[in-house]
Formats: sequence, C-alpha cells, structure tokens
Amino acid sequence: MNARQLISILPTFVVGIAAVVSLVSFVYYYPAPLKKLSLLWVLNFCVDIAGLVTLNMGLKNHWLYNIYFWIMYLVLAYLYGTQIQNKKVRQSIRWFYVLFPALVIVQTIKSGIDDLQPMVIVGGGIFMIFLVAAYFRQLYLSEETEPITRDPWFWFSFGFLIHFGGTVPFLGMLNFLWQHYKTFTSFYYVYFSNSFTLMLNLLIITGFLCRRNYQRSR
Repeated sequence: MNARQLISILPTFVVGIAAVVSLVSFVYYYPAPLKKLSLLWVLNFCVDIAGLVTLNMGLKNHWLYNIYFWIMYLVLAYLYGTQIQNKKVRQSIRWFYVLFPALVIVQTIKSGIDDLQPMVIVGGGIFMIFLVAAYFRQLYLSEETEPITRDPWFWFSFGFLIHFGGTVPFLGMLNFLWQHYKTFTSFYYVYFSNSFTLMLNLLIITGFLCRRNYQRSR
C-alpha cells in the first residue's frame, strides 16, 4: 500500500474511531442531542465502509453519498435547533426543513441520483456554516463562566466550519472538475478534502471527550 492509498483510507479509519468514541454518550448521561449526533456518526462510518467496498468493486456509489447528505444536513439542522436560542435562527431552521427537501427533489429530477448533487451539497453546506456562525455568536454573547472548551458543541462547530468551508466549494463543483481537471481533482480530494475530514473527526472526538459534568449511568 503506497502513501496515496493510505491517505485515502485513513479518513474512514478516523471516522470509525470517532463513531466508537461517540458511543460514550450512551454509557453516560449525555443529553439526547449528543446521542443523536453519535448515531449520525455511526451511520457516517457505515456509509464510508460501504463506499470503500463499492469503490473496490468498481461500482458507482455517488447515490449512497447523496442519500447520506440528505440525512446529514437535516439531522444537523435539527440538532443545532436544540442548541441555538435565537428565535430568528430557529425560524430559519424551520424554513430549511421545507426548502431543503424541495431542493433535493428539484436536483433529483434534474440530474438523477447517480451523480453527486452539487446544489444539495452547496445549499446544505452554506446553511450549516450559517448555523455554526450563529452558534459561535451565541457563545460570544453568553454570560456563562464555564470555559467554552468544556462545551462539546464548540468543538463540533469548529470542526464543521473547517470541514464545510474546505469541502463544500470543491464538492459542489466536483462533477465539473472531474470532467475537465481530473489530475487537480484527484490531488485535492486525496490531500486536502481528506485532511478536512480528518480534522473534523478529531474535533468530534474532542467534543465527545470534553463533556461537561455528566453523571455516569448505572
């Protein structure tokens, strides 16, 4: 196995570690949103494994990631709705529940499900960056005395900001880039996109391990 192949599978390995670590939310009295994020990350790992298997079999697997993106964006929007207190932001999340599925339907009718859906990736990713910014603003204005480094959602949000900020523009143009600039696309995906994924999952792990004073379940 050469370095390029190792870098290609390393993110899946780290996603698996993050998924396993996140399961501590079911061992301890973690709030329900953290348990739901853990389940999302277990699904993320399963999708990555299925993606590797289908890739090695020479099968096109974009449909698999499309479906995961639909689920991921809706779940993350819901989870941020449990954390953000601003009424206008929460109202925007309710609108997202309506507009995002409509965007998915339009994109699916337009281009099908067998190719990555750039409108869905970009639309969902931009909204996630907006929610992360709203959460950081809430932390900035908060009068809590507890360090933000003890807040799991601080670490999660930091990871989402890096990940979506670095991958959404690339994934949104992936079909075009792959058609016209295959060498650049392959290089960026292996060395940059995977790096953003690694960083996200390391911060997910940090978030689940920096818990506040949750009591251990019996």
